[in-house]
Amino acid sequence: MTPWRSPRAVISLRQINALPAPERDRCYLSLVPPAFCERFGLDPLAFTDPQGRRLASVEAPREHASVRLSITHRAGALDPAFFLRLDESRYGNLQITFIILNDPEGPRFEVDLDDEGKVTELGARTRNLRAEESAMRAGLTPGQIRPGLRMLRATLERIEAFAGRLGKNAIILEAFFYHNALTYERQGFGYLAGRDRMEAIHRGFQPGGILEARLDGSTPFRAQSAGGGIRGRSWAIHDGILRQRWWPPMMYRPIGVRLGICTAPGVPF
Repeated sequence: MTPWRSPRAVISLRQINALPAPERDRCYLSLVPPAFCERFGLDPLAFTDPQGRRLASVEAPREHASVRLSITHRAGALDPAFFLRLDESRYGNLQITFIILNDPEGPRFEVDLDDEGKVTELGARTRNLRAEESAMRAGLTPGQIRPGLRMLRATLERIEAFAGRLGKNAIILEAFFYHNALTYERQGFGYLAGRDRMEAIHRGFQPGGILEARLDGSTPFRAQSAGGGIRGRSWAIHDGILRQRWWPPMMYRPIGVRLGICTAPGVPF
């Protein structure tokens, strides 16, 4: 789908939501990178499968400056392969509230449900320890139910272009997990809040540091080697090694700028 161009008068999500549904949907579906449709054989304009079934859902209430975009790779799929929620911040910037880029053809790990079938909120409320351990050993990070699609960079570029057409100065987001923050650093984001905590965490995982000392193997998520990589650190933090609540850093990327910040220099993913 070709990039949507904003009418001069349209500068907010609320105004987009007030457009006729076909134009509104065309606008929001332009956020999906072309590689997504190519990967799953979807029509890039209608977002339909070869049988003509529409696989995209756009929730954009007229009274809200918010949109939820959900796309499955096939009819009847359990999980969306692409999910994006955008909002406007109090200062008018575009906020990525939630983004999921799942490989629906990869194995699924039930980290989103506990043993009683209740929603875990990806570990924020309760945890499915067996599923989390399986996910970790398969190379996933906290919060992942499936492997990723490896389309984050392309999706962020589409979001940034969209924000620029609306006259926004930056895109902002919260990093729900430690590894998210490092991932977004590598995509050119910096910190509105939380950089000092990220740097303190890095120091804590250095030899002789307070967090390194807590990697005692007492749980599968606290292996002594976990501090040597971003993924291992994130699992240890998810397991409570900080001994305090994880506060998601608030991050931003100015339109057209890559900030080049790194709070864990030399640490591989």
